Amino acid sequence: MSFREYLNQRAVTNTPAGDFTKDARRDPNMPDAKSWSELREYLLKVARVDGVIPADYQVWRGYQRRLRNF
Repeated sequence: MSFREYLNQRAVTNTPAGDFTKDARRDPNMPDAKSWSELREYLLKVARVDGVIPADYQVWRGYQRRLRNF
């Protein structure tokens, strides 16, 4: 399962992590990241709001858990 596939399957909730999921789905430049550092580097370039990285990392950790259980 790729990161993009995970994002498309993840529920969009009324939380910072849900906001990231929704925004990431709409972002045509969102990388299909293979590592947190790759995703973080992209997010640091495009983030418009301070404090979004922790929520984004929460989603990344969920993706990593899914891969271990896949």
